[in-house]
Amino acid sequence: MDAASESERGRSAKGSFRARQHIYRPGETPKRIVVLRSGWALRLALTSDGRRQVLSILLPGDIAGGELIMRDQVRTPVQSVTPVEYCAFDVSNLKEIAKDDPALVWTFVDICFSGREASEARLVDLGRRNAEQRLARLVLDLHERLTEKKLTDGAAIPFPLRQQSIADALGLTQVHVSRVMRSLKENDVIRVQGGVLTILDMEALMDIADIYPS
Repeated sequence: MDAASESERGRSAKGSFRARQHIYRPGETPKRIVVLRSGWALRLALTSDGRRQVLSILLPGDIAGGELIMRDQVRTPVQSVTPVEYCAFDVSNLKEIAKDDPALVWTFVDICFSGREASEARLVDLGRRNAEQRLARLVLDLHERLTEKKLTDGAAIPFPLRQQSIADALGLTQVHVSRVMRSLKENDVIRVQGGVLTILDMEALMDIADIYPS
């Protein structure tokens, strides 16, 4: 976007969503792509009986609706977890910029591949890892991503996720998530207080997640 003229960059809009509000609904044909400036959101898959699977957790700086560069219709709904502030870019404008700046196209290709890699890793978690490993890996993934975005305070990260959202992300029941969270707290591996999760024992958490530093 840095290569675009001031007038082109001006074709964006800022706005906000309340907590637990739909940013995109399936079947919609929005003309804009949203970049989160603050807040968290979830990309979801919904079943016919109303159950949901969390496909990915969107953090500040992440893009919602990137598939609209290639498709006209939203396939995966996006819902805010917390209040969200966003910047929206007109899809047709982005396509015009991409004609003069191929780097923009490759940026979206990279985003798509990163999303696929994350989905494949989540698939392995759901199919081959136990509940403790899944939860530990989720916490470590969030810590890594938030650290890259400079949104952590050492081992402490914002953690606004409800247990039901965690369960929907990990393919578990809310009761099972509660049990695992309680075990991690009682063993002084993590602490959750006031919407903040603190990793008290990084080595133990990595051991549970079956992740070892290279």
